[in-house]
Amino acid sequence: MRQRFRPLRARMMARRPDADGGGIRPPQTRWIWGGIAALLIGGAALASQLLGGNEDGTLLDPSPSGSAASGTTVITFGTALDPATNEVAADARTDQFSEGDAFVYSVPAPGTVPEAVYVEVRPVGDRSTESVQEPVDAQPVATTGAIAFSVPASALLADFGAGEFLMLIYADPAAAPIAGGTFTLVEPSASSP
Repeated sequence: MRQRFRPLRARMMARRPDADGGGIRPPQTRWIWGGIAALLIGGAALASQLLGGNEDGTLLDPSPSGSAASGTTVITFGTALDPATNEVAADARTDQFSEGDAFVYSVPAPGTVPEAVYVEVRPVGDRSTESVQEPVDAQPVATTGAIAFSVPASALLADFGAGEFLMLIYADPAAAPIAGGTFTLVEPSASSP
């Protein structure tokens, strides 16, 4: 007599891929690994937003004290240039400027001084992250030995308003910045004459 009830396993036409210990994982395992992957991706995105950054992957450090983007030279801010070096004079260094100040900044030359540079200025902190000055207009460099510029702080206050700003200097606006640093513009107090 033929056996009417054969074992269930023998009647299966195809086996599941996990029948021999590999392939499909139980749904709970997939959920756990999916959750871990989502947390890692979310954490990386949050860290990128908190630390800032630009399109080429370098992080920006918008902390005070004139620090620069990683891999770039620090911009030195102050109120006067040293005529011997064309850099900000040691006794005139500051990163806070008000209405009557000269706004002076310099960067030691990265090899040869470029003929022109492009300057971008972005607000720092809780304000909009859009640039208040895009790096679109070439600014001819007239100094030797360093990249240096001087403008009245009142002009910057009129254009940007008061607050903390990140400045980035480019030799080519399509490339990474060659220098960066932060500065603060301060509104004159209401009690000042």
